Amino acid sequence: MKLFYTITSPYARRARLAVREAGLAGRVEEVEIIREKNNDLLFEQGPGGKVPGLLTDSGVYLCESLIIARYLDEASGGRLYPSDAAAREFAFQVEGVASLLMDSLYVRAAENRRDPSEQSPGLIEKEIGRAKRCYDELAGLAERFDSQVTMDKATVVASLGYADWRAPGDDWRGGRQKLAAWYEAMMQRPSMAETKPVY
Repeated sequence: MKLFYTITSPYARRARLAVREAGLAGRVEEVEIIREKNNDLLFEQGPGGKVPGLLTDSGVYLCESLIIARYLDEASGGRLYPSDAAAREFAFQVEGVASLLMDSLYVRAAENRRDPSEQSPGLIEKEIGRAKRCYDELAGLAERFDSQVTMDKATVVASLGYADWRAPGDDWRGGRQKLAAWYEAMMQRPSMAETKPVY
């Protein structure tokens, strides 16, 4: 398998974490996409031209990080999601909130990069509010986090790491000490440290 990624994409980081936490690093070749050099590789695989993308052993190209995570979970024999029904449901809940945060941060970052004359202050404020609600929700959910690293927790790490870069003014650690402590502990894991972007 081949996983196409960029170093700064939180979506690609989610997929790279999935590879490592699923124990599939030996089966997946990671191909870094550098826009100025080999961006055409993405369009050779599919119409989206975005990362991550996973080329399976059978030659099928998968896009969208959530789909890639589900595929890698099956390829690993179910190592990325809990087998217990209640724990699995909770993992889906957490992953959903973390995915929402990732999307919100991405939309806001894209808007902030537009020419000021074309920006929508209303959209930016909307996404600031959405992100704050997500931080608060994750802080509450973190009370139930255990030491098992599943896809939901990998997504939380990727989202919060992205927030540090794209939205430092959000101060997501402020007033959320348990979530912040959990995040710092997670960053000690080899998979988390290895995939931490250098911006």
